[in-house]
Amino acid sequence: MTTYPRPLREILDRWLYRHPFEGASARRYARDERPAFGDLDERLIARWARELAGARRFLDCGAGPGTFAARLASAHPHLSIVRAEPSRALATRGAVRAIAEALPFDRGAFDLALCLSSIRHVRDRARSLAELRRVARVLWIVELDPSADAARCANHAAHLGSFFLRAAFRPLVVRTAPACDEIASLARGAGWITDEPIADPIQPVYLLRCS
Repeated sequence: MTTYPRPLREILDRWLYRHPFEGASARRYARDERPAFGDLDERLIARWARELAGARRFLDCGAGPGTFAARLASAHPHLSIVRAEPSRALATRGAVRAIAEALPFDRGAFDLALCLSSIRHVRDRARSLAELRRVARVLWIVELDPSADAARCANHAAHLGSFFLRAAFRPLVVRTAPACDEIASLARGAGWITDEPIADPIQPVYLLRCS
């Protein structure tokens, strides 16, 4: 697949995504974009079942409208789940309003942490990964994969709520996402050890485990 030159990709990334959703963007994300991930949440919870069963405290960093956290709580009621979300519009009741670059939690507060389609939205990814390293023992990063093929992108785009969203999804959303090797390099720079990434077979995302 043809990719944008890196300087152009970085410009588009910063212009489109290095900030939390607010206003109409937040409403559109909660209504149309988040549901397009389909059964990804359930499949992730099943994949990570063993680690989740042995954990006590879980941080959902960039929790959005709380979709994943609600499903996780249903599947693992023993977990103490904290939702951190910088967006005023998306921080549902009980969420902690916080940016990833300055998490208001003690060192080692969480057994597990997750960034699901959220690491691309932080302004300073290196600093955010260092903060997550401070507060969590294990981090899972699930992010849009700019190398995803047309079929995986179509699986997501088909469930978006408008023609414009469907048309723009692959060229302006997926292809401007940070590549897995870039995020893995930043994670290692923050002190994480990264596992071999996994490409989700259905959705255009990669899974990166950091410990």
